[in-house]
Amino acid sequence: MQALKAAVTLCVAAFSMTVGHAQTAPRAASAAPMSSPESLLAEGQNYLAAGRYEEAAARFRLVLTRRADVPEALFGLGIAAGQLGRLQEAREALERYVRLQPSSADGHCALGIVLLTAGQRAGARAELERVLRLEPQNLEAAKALAHMATAEYEGARAVALLKPLAASPEFDDEARRLLAAGYAQSGDDKAAISTLGAVLDRQPPPPPDVFVLLAGSALRAGDTAFAERVCGRGLRLYLNSDEMEQRCLRVMSMSFVNGLESTLRGTAEDVPTLILMGRLLAEIAEVTDDATRERCIKLLKNAVALGHSDSTALYNLGRALRMMARPEEAVPVLKQALSAHASNELQTLIWTQIGLAEQQLQHSARAEDAFGRAFQINRNLSRHLAASGFEYYTFLMAANKERPAAEVLDETLKWDPAFLPARMKHAQLLVQAGLLPEAVQEAEFVARNTDLAEHAMLRAAHMLLLQLYTRLGRKDEATRQRTWLQNAPATSEP
Repeated sequence: MQALKAAVTLCVAAFSMTVGHAQTAPRAASAAPMSSPESLLAEGQNYLAAGRYEEAAARFRLVLTRRADVPEALFGLGIAAGQLGRLQEAREALERYVRLQPSSADGHCALGIVLLTAGQRAGARAELERVLRLEPQNLEAAKALAHMATAEYEGARAVALLKPLAASPEFDDEARRLLAAGYAQSGDDKAAISTLGAVLDRQPPPPPDVFVLLAGSALRAGDTAFAERVCGRGLRLYLNSDEMEQRCLRVMSMSFVNGLESTLRGTAEDVPTLILMGRLLAEIAEVTDDATRERCIKLLKNAVALGHSDSTALYNLGRALRMMARPEEAVPVLKQALSAHASNELQTLIWTQIGLAEQQLQHSARAEDAFGRAFQINRNLSRHLAASGFEYYTFLMAANKERPAAEVLDETLKWDPAFLPARMKHAQLLVQAGLLPEAVQEAEFVARNTDLAEHAMLRAAHMLLLQLYTRLGRKDEATRQRTWLQNAPATSEP
């Protein structure tokens, strides 16, 4: 629903201008059956502007039962039904609307966003491109198309869509993020930093993916000081972001952790810093000494004590215990975190860690139950956690449950088409199915878009491409892959 919600302000405003009357929300909860169509339209518009989508939809339906071709009612019903998640009803209403009003840029834009929300990307693209032919300065359509482009790592396309609109007063932070992502994917990391750097200190703070994008661009551009600033701020704000942590591990060294320790005061205000230190040490501790492991656990236990059993502190303590092969201690701590008023997103992460811990303990039924719970909660998040879904897929494959595993992988890819570990597994499944050209496309996608620091995945993608091109008899491409593998370092740089 995120893409639809991003455009609802524009659509509601356009609808208000179409109908045009006073914006006073009606008092009655239900309309009189004999109200005039004009009165029902007015009520529907007011309810729509007030975000009362159920009442708005009811008014528009009443109008359409009397006259099936009222454009304003069809448009309003499409917006209201979309906001309620009734995408089929929204689509049908908006398709009828654009048949009546084929030159309406707002109508095609709303329909395109509904189709995009429903996962019908080809239809969405056609509608949104039509919007730009009708109205080249339509920012909502350009953003939706740029979102699709960056999801498939077509950064140059996103830049071409958004750069001409960057001087517009309506050019918002979401447009800046998409433009910066386009620059980064096109190899122009300095332009990405210039475009997005100004939003770093905004209040409320930007979402985690902004910090991830900026940190990656800064590292590739060689600006380690800016990368450290981005990581330091982002990690404090989003303590549970595994993606940000993995990106920032290249910046946040042990000296950074030690520097954080000097800021501790022994009060509840230390909790976020203690959690951050513990998370970083948990990653470092996987390949280091016992003293570092114990320091990590001590810091996180201190965070739990100072935070009065805060759910985030408990989650991170349980996660660290699980990572350090102490699953029997991790499970009760993670279950305690569940009962400490955890958000839905945090519940998804907690159940995923419980699943991993139960898997370590060889409790297959308990692990499957935990992963399943995480997946069900994940489905209802506004921003799905693809990494959590992928852990469920990996578990099911290890349990030889290939059919449900394939369903989980498919849904995870719908959540995030750019999640590279899932794309790599999809390529391997295509090979098993004998669909070699399709597997080549997936493996090439992974090879093109994997960061050089992710050496294991990058090498696996090129190895798979070598095998595929050899089997397909494409000698030149096979030689290119063999050369890459011969020249690539055997292990990643520290």
